Amino acid sequence: MRQPRGIAHPWRAIPLSFDLAPTPKVPRRASAAEQTTIKEFRKQHRLSVVALAQLGRWRAQLDQIPGGPERRLIDVVDGSYANRTFLRNLPPRTQAVARFRKDAKLRAYLPPDQRRGARKYGIPLPTPAEYLRLETIGWQSLPVWIAGQWHTLHYKLIEPVCWPKATGDRPLRLIIIKAAGYRLRKGSKLLYRDPAFLITTDLTTPVQELIAAYLARWEIEVNFRDEKTLIGVGRAQGRHPQSVARAPQFLVACYAALLWAEIQVFGDQRTEAFASLPLWRNQKPVRPSTRDLLRLLQKEAAGYAPLNKTYKSRSEPVMRN
Repeated sequence: MRQPRGIAHPWRAIPLSFDLAPTPKVPRRASAAEQTTIKEFRKQHRLSVVALAQLGRWRAQLDQIPGGPERRLIDVVDGSYANRTFLRNLPPRTQAVARFRKDAKLRAYLPPDQRRGARKYGIPLPTPAEYLRLETIGWQSLPVWIAGQWHTLHYKLIEPVCWPKATGDRPLRLIIIKAAGYRLRKGSKLLYRDPAFLITTDLTTPVQELIAAYLARWEIEVNFRDEKTLIGVGRAQGRHPQSVARAPQFLVACYAALLWAEIQVFGDQRTEAFASLPLWRNQKPVRPSTRDLLRLLQKEAAGYAPLNKTYKSRSEPVMRN
C-alpha cells in the first residue's frame, strides 16, 4: 500500500507478487488413491498456505534492505485467513489484521506467571457481537478519509484477549468498528450498514493505524477489478502449462509497473496530461484511473517512431553467390 499525497488522499495498492493457487475438483469416478492425492494437493495449495509462503518471501526481501529488519510488516486480510493455519505460522516480525467472526468464543489472557497447573486462559469473555451491544465499554472516535471526504468512525478496543480455537494462548486485540452508515450523495444507497469485527496479533501499533490499514485494503479489490476488466488477466488463450501460469503473472507485473510509473511521474495526481473529462463529470477526480493511464499509454505509443528496418517478402527471389 502507498499513500503518496498524505492522509487526505486515496491509497494506492501496487501488486508485489502473483502466485497461482489452483484447487482442482475431485472427479466423480476417481479411485480412492486418486481422491487421496487430489485432496492432499488441495490441502497444500490452500490460500492460507500460499499466503504464508508469500509473506515469508516478502519478510526475507524486506530484511535484506538497509534498516529492513527493524521495519514492521502488517498483513491485512479478510475473514478467510482468520484461521489456525495462517495466524499461528506468521513469519517473524510480521503481524496480521484479519476480519473476525462475530460469534467467536474468546477467553481472557492469563499471564504466564499467573497460570497454575494446566490452566492457560482466564475467564470466558463475551463474543464480538455481545461486545458491540455492551454499554459498559464506550465508543472512541476516529476521523478517516473515505470516498473523497472525511468521515468519523466509532470503534471499541478490547485487549488483551485469547482465541483458543485458532491462536491458543497468544494475546490478541479485538477491534469493533461501528457501522458507518453514510451516503455518497443525497438519496443514494446507504453504505456500510454492518459493523466490522477485526482481530489482530499486533499489540504495539496504535489502533488508529490498524484501522487505517484495514480501510486501505479496499484498494486490493480495486486492483482485482482493474486487472480482470481492463488489463485482461485470465483472458489469455494459452494451452501450454507454462503459458497458463506465466501469462497472468506477466500482466499483473505490467499493471504494477504502470501504477508505479504513474506515481513517479504524476505524483498520483490527475494532471492536464490526461484526456479531458466528459461534461457530465462535475467533480474532478483526485487521481487518474487505470483507464486514464491506459489511454495515455496508447496515445504515447502511437507517436513512437517506427523501427528503421526493411523486411523482404518471401515471394522476392533471394540472390545467392
